[in-house]
Amino acid sequence: MRRYRAYVQPLMALLAVCILLITGGLYMLSNRLVSNSYAGLSRQEISQCVSIGQRLLADYRSGEITLDELREAVNPTLNPAEAFLLLTDPEGNVLCATEAAADLLSALPVRRLIQGLTQSEEPQPVVNHATEHTLLLMGQRTPEGAVLAGKSLSAYTSALAVFRGLLLRIVLPLAVLLLAVSMYLSHVMSKPADILVEAAQKLSEGELVQIEQPLPPDLKPIGQAFNRMSHRLGAVLGEVGYERDMLALVLESLHEGVMAMDEAGDMLHENRAARRLLGGKRSSAYREVTERLQRAITETLEPEKMQLGEKTLLIRFSPLPVRQEQRRGAIAMILDITEAERLDRTRRDYVANISHELRTPLASMRGIVEALRDGLVTDEAERHRYDEMIVSEIQRLSRLVNDLLELSSLQSNPAAFETEQIDPVESLYELYDRTKRLAESKGVRLTLTVPEYDVAPVITNEDRLQQVLTILLDNAIKFTPAGGQITLGLEATNRGARFFVRDTGVGMDAETRRHCFDRFHQGDKSHRASGSGLGLAIAREIMTRLGARLTVRSELGEGSEFFFTLRQENQA
Repeated sequence: MRRYRAYVQPLMALLAVCILLITGGLYMLSNRLVSNSYAGLSRQEISQCVSIGQRLLADYRSGEITLDELREAVNPTLNPAEAFLLLTDPEGNVLCATEAAADLLSALPVRRLIQGLTQSEEPQPVVNHATEHTLLLMGQRTPEGAVLAGKSLSAYTSALAVFRGLLLRIVLPLAVLLLAVSMYLSHVMSKPADILVEAAQKLSEGELVQIEQPLPPDLKPIGQAFNRMSHRLGAVLGEVGYERDMLALVLESLHEGVMAMDEAGDMLHENRAARRLLGGKRSSAYREVTERLQRAITETLEPEKMQLGEKTLLIRFSPLPVRQEQRRGAIAMILDITEAERLDRTRRDYVANISHELRTPLASMRGIVEALRDGLVTDEAERHRYDEMIVSEIQRLSRLVNDLLELSSLQSNPAAFETEQIDPVESLYELYDRTKRLAESKGVRLTLTVPEYDVAPVITNEDRLQQVLTILLDNAIKFTPAGGQITLGLEATNRGARFFVRDTGVGMDAETRRHCFDRFHQGDKSHRASGSGLGLAIAREIMTRLGARLTVRSELGEGSEFFFTLRQENQA
């Protein structure tokens, strides 16, 4: 718009200025041409009048013509040329003069003019102040008298005034009209361009516009193409925005942290997981990863592990792909491998524990069998004792294999966890009756605590529930000294029916509490207590499959409590 007007308006204004300059030039040139041409004609006419006057004056002085004939010859001869002629005698007395010049010469000092013009060969302008006319005069003195010839410049000034009037009345208005027309045309012609430029400006600023104003026929295709482009651009921007939002949602939903940085050190993107894993933007881990990410733009960094308390992170750095006119950058993927590391340690410990648990009874049986084979045991009672030891080790191996098979079955057999409604109080009474004698044989008192009111049925698998509680009771009996007490109980809570097994045994320290549900973990580090170390691991696996969480609360020397909560019928 403005560029178009910036070209059109100056051109039109320059044209108008040129016309004005030409008008001024014509004005000055016309003045000079008319003046020169008129002056040239006047000099010629005045010179002829002087020659005629000299000849007539000579004829008069020689007596060839009379004074009347002289006067008659002066007027008819010079009147058509609108010039005048004045003849005097040698003393300066006027003999005759053109009647048309009587008014012009009335106020002029004739004698002084004749004396002043006697030596002039060119007509000279003289102003008649009485008539305000300028006269072009030329005079000659001869022995017969003086001749004064001239012509009025009024006709010349009138013609010049007419010419100048024509210039001012025609050419000057034409120039002003042209300038006004140029301004109007520039406005009319630039308005469609203004519309297009304004729409393009808005489009460049991200505003999707449509040209609704009418355009000239030659610009309509441009306007239609612009509208199609704007519509298509809106669709493309919508798709890009949708993909960008989807990508942002995907990045934000990742459990892995993502951080991207350009070569200027500006963070392009970071998701919540990255801030959460690194402990927030103000943490030293965040600053450390940011510094390494900036180095990864120009260097190749290997994946590295970072330990943050009990959490282990694996950080991988990769350069961003480079495109034309785009700055380079790097991206960091932050993975929480704490569980993977724990599982890897568990796997190694699992293999090591299985090897240890299998090797111990096998080594014991091997020693016993070799002693029997070599005949080192001859006493029948001693042989019987060795046989009992072999049977005991075999039973120990059998329990270990059965527990391993049980744990594997729990992890691969969903049918073993089909739930139903059961009476929790009745189930606890059955378990209490079965376990009471075993506890008493170990010198431990077992009590049952249930609500006095009716308890709503719970939704669970009764066999698995009995199995978990049996494991917890066996564990409590094993770690409770004689004279201690174990409580099997049930209580109703807002969340459901809470089952618990509480003892007054040796309890657990923080390290033992943290690993008591791990496979092959035994509270008795010397392995003197019987057991495979899989009981609590099996119990937690069962409760997890039943939708409950088995939890322990214990302090060293103050006993332990294992508890879990099952959903009741009225909470379904």
